[in-house]
Amino acid sequence: MDICIIGLPQSGKTTIFNALTRFTADTKPHALGSLSVNLAVARVPDERLDQLATIFHSKKSIPAEVKYIDIAGLAKGFGKEHGVSGQLLNYLSTADAILLVVRSFEDDNVPHVEGTINPLRDIEILDMELVFSDLIIIEKRLHRLEATAKLPKSTERDLAIKEQEILHRIQQELNKGIPIRLQRLTHDEIHALSNYQFLTAKPMLIVINVGEKQLAESDSLLDQLNKSYSRPQVELITMCGKLEMELAQLSDQEAAEFRQDIGLQEAAFTKVIRHSYALL
Repeated sequence: MDICIIGLPQSGKTTIFNALTRFTADTKPHALGSLSVNLAVARVPDERLDQLATIFHSKKSIPAEVKYIDIAGLAKGFGKEHGVSGQLLNYLSTADAILLVVRSFEDDNVPHVEGTINPLRDIEILDMELVFSDLIIIEKRLHRLEATAKLPKSTERDLAIKEQEILHRIQQELNKGIPIRLQRLTHDEIHALSNYQFLTAKPMLIVINVGEKQLAESDSLLDQLNKSYSRPQVELITMCGKLEMELAQLSDQEAAEFRQDIGLQEAAFTKVIRHSYALL
């Protein structure tokens, strides 16, 4: 399973990446417009695998793996102005799901790029940028289909016309701000569109990155956001990225004891894995 981590600059994406992978990638902000990517593979803990290995006396057991791709902060307007292209598009389009990091923590030393902390606004900003990116892909494809659709009657022409009809319908909904995952498409239409790897068709896990002082109120924050932003194939969870990154550097026993002391019931990695599998 490949999961691409995106978010606005200074939202804590790389901190979340380190928390999920036990990596120690540099969390300093990168220059806007740069494509800085961190890659790491994490093994999925599964007690069933350990039990089966014991039962069958397996010489070797290989757990499932998740590859996390952490991309440098995406500035507002990246999708509308240029669309997603090149290496960035390749990472996003081949991912099984998108993990969107949204900032909720306060830090005077790290100003928010929009000036204020507003998780719902940030979700909507990134949502629309992905919509714009898909619209650009559709426009380019429709332009290429024009010549084929004007050919004399043939199977190739009929397929092009059918593809045009589907793309125009999707385009109309995207222009209303409706991502592809929420559009009513038939199984055959979804299959026909699979080669495009549209970004708004992918399941999305939204991680609200809270500060340590917000841990006690993280459940109420999540309830409020779910009331305002509840969508099929989208899950919202909260996580204190900075704290989880620090815990990821401890032994499993030490981290578990610390979580118990402060009332955290589940490790960030386990939580994200569970929700990722549920989405997919």
